[in-house]
Amino acid sequence: MIVVIPYPNGKKYVTDKPEHLAEREEQRKQILDYVSMVCSGPWQSDSGDLLWEGVRIRLGCEKDYFMLQLKYGIKEF
Repeated sequence: MIVVIPYPNGKKYVTDKPEHLAEREEQRKQILDYVSMVCSGPWQSDSGDLLWEGVRIRLGCEKDYFMLQLKYGIKEF
């Protein structure tokens, strides 16, 4: 199952300006820290999953999707 966790406050990055890359990486780190804390099943995300609207995560467990949906209100893709 693939989900996209949106950036805080609905922020979107339409361009890849260098100053935005550091901000996006920091937000990705915070999201992945939370994912690793609450997800029990296998999951995966790498630097290629840094999207303009959020961070893409591949989940292997339905329970993990539910836990992330509670916090982030995400949709399945």
